Amino acid sequence: VLFQLLDCVRTSSTTADKEKIESGGGNILIHHSRDTAEKQWAETWVLTLAGVARIFNTRRYLLQQLGDFFEAWEVLLNHIQSAALSKNNEVSLAALKSFQEILQIVTPVKDSDKAGDALAAIGVPPVLIDPLSASGPGRPLVRSDSLVERLTRYNGAELQAPPPGEESALEDSALWWSAWNTWYRTGTESTRPPCGPAEKLTFIPSQPFLTALIQIFPALYQHIKANFSMDDLKKLGVILHGAVSVPISSDASPFILPSYTEATLTSLQEAVLTALDVLQKAICVGPENLQIMYPAIFEQLLLFVEFSCKPPQYGRVETKHVANAKYNQIQLFAPAEWVALNYVPFAERSLEVVGDLYHKTACHKAVINEKVLQNIIKTLRMPLGLKYACPSESTWKLAVSSLLKVLSIGLPVARQHASSGKFDAMWPELANALEDFLFTKSTPPDNLSIQEFQQNESVDVEVVQLISTEILPFANFIPKDFVGQIMTMLNKGSIHSQAPSFTEAEIDVRMREEFSKVCFETLLQFSFSNKVSTPQEGYISRMALSVLLKRAQDVLRRYVEDERLSGRCPLPRQQVTEIIFVLKAISTLMDSLKKTLPENVDGNTWAQVIALYPTLVECITCSSSEVSTALKEALGPFKDFMQPPVSKVQNGES
Repeated sequence: VLFQLLDCVRTSSTTADKEKIESGGGNILIHHSRDTAEKQWAETWVLTLAGVARIFNTRRYLLQQLGDFFEAWEVLLNHIQSAALSKNNEVSLAALKSFQEILQIVTPVKDSDKAGDALAAIGVPPVLIDPLSASGPGRPLVRSDSLVERLTRYNGAELQAPPPGEESALEDSALWWSAWNTWYRTGTESTRPPCGPAEKLTFIPSQPFLTALIQIFPALYQHIKANFSMDDLKKLGVILHGAVSVPISSDASPFILPSYTEATLTSLQEAVLTALDVLQKAICVGPENLQIMYPAIFEQLLLFVEFSCKPPQYGRVETKHVANAKYNQIQLFAPAEWVALNYVPFAERSLEVVGDLYHKTACHKAVINEKVLQNIIKTLRMPLGLKYACPSESTWKLAVSSLLKVLSIGLPVARQHASSGKFDAMWPELANALEDFLFTKSTPPDNLSIQEFQQNESVDVEVVQLISTEILPFANFIPKDFVGQIMTMLNKGSIHSQAPSFTEAEIDVRMREEFSKVCFETLLQFSFSNKVSTPQEGYISRMALSVLLKRAQDVLRRYVEDERLSGRCPLPRQQVTEIIFVLKAISTLMDSLKKTLPENVDGNTWAQVIALYPTLVECITCSSSEVSTALKEALGPFKDFMQPPVSKVQNGES
């Protein structure tokens, strides 16, 4: 009776007339939501499906004794799936509500009180997901965080009442897997991007529908987690990615999109992260064989992180993007029917999750074998390289702090496994990421204040400090090519780098003086450390130092020459700043030499340092007071190296 009824209703609903029904004569008015036969049949379908689902839910124990319950369950799921894939929003959302309703079933026990006691004992509420409540446009569901609290309130304890026999348990597992397959098919069909031209597009699923769909997963997972495999995880990943990529109809966007100034997630984005969170927690407390899933979860999260700079495409649908950034004003591109979400908050939240998860799992075999650290660095390279060109300023700042956090845990692990070769490909990736960030091709926005510029420079300094504390002291355990790249980078940083187009007053600050100084100090610290274990490392640092000294000599000579030729005209501000920097570098170098054991400095370096002295003396006639002050500081330390000549003894006479 039930399925016959459902079949007839489904057929009538899909073939119903779309013509508008005129209001009957007299006082009868028909509401616009019910003014066609199709709309009226849609409501009939909703009511019929809800009624049948309720009967399955409340009378399951009786129905199970009939023997062909599994077939009936399959037919019901089939009806739910076809309703969920209906192009009518009302029907599809109601189908998911019915799906949620039949999934709230726990293993039946003859004595219902016993079941209640068993559940109460482990603190599980009998209902896992609240039924849908249409509480307003765009937010039809309970908040997903309250859901995850309920799901994780018990630590992986199975929803089991006293066992009513093995057979029943097996059958139960088959029912849940059948429900998973229905969920997977519904998800795949509804989130698959259209492949044809955008003009022919008729239907894109709504956000409330997708949110309800994703929120079903955590409850379903609790019943199938014992056999949930890598293939299932990949299937889930495709659906999560597809759901998040779906744009919003421009009519609904005011209700769903957060206001431009807020950086909050939509309900759907919350639900997607909740689903991954439930998985991650289950893997954490689950058996060893589950832990091979960690890399796949990282991969999924890193795909979401990329959305911060490269929003996903949904087939060929043309969307307008809503930017929300401090420096890029809100831009609305050509008017389109569909609005792409602001993915920045979602991508940034995903990145925070990646950082926390890596913190917990850095030493896991699967995480090491699957090169997770390398993949994280590779993904972060995009926002780090774009820097000021990122859609949102917060993205590159979070990317740097995440990189520093991940490296502080990951580098010791990488050094530990240096001989295994599992991290070999990570080192060049890291060198490129650091290079892209420290010497970015993007230019700071014009409205960046000096204070903000200095804050950004302090981030660059932090990265160099990480190099000096976490990388260079352990040069013996790190590939030589990588150390070479780092030395080249430090050398490049200490040779003065400045961004163009600044006013005279700002030039001092804007030349990243602090950054250059830290690069130079790190370079010197490595050049004169007695940790230089191989001739090659010593050669790299000596070569870098030799380049610096030669450059200092050239700058000083050119300055003396230009000063003499310019007469009373002052030299360009840029040249004066450059000479001051070189003089400061010389005094830093002299301080380092003073602290270093003499045998750690080779003769060639001494010769170059001594050769600087006469050139410095020639600069004394300069007219700039700033240069004079810096010159005084550079000449002062030479006194520590001045000694009377060693007397030679010949034929017994001095």
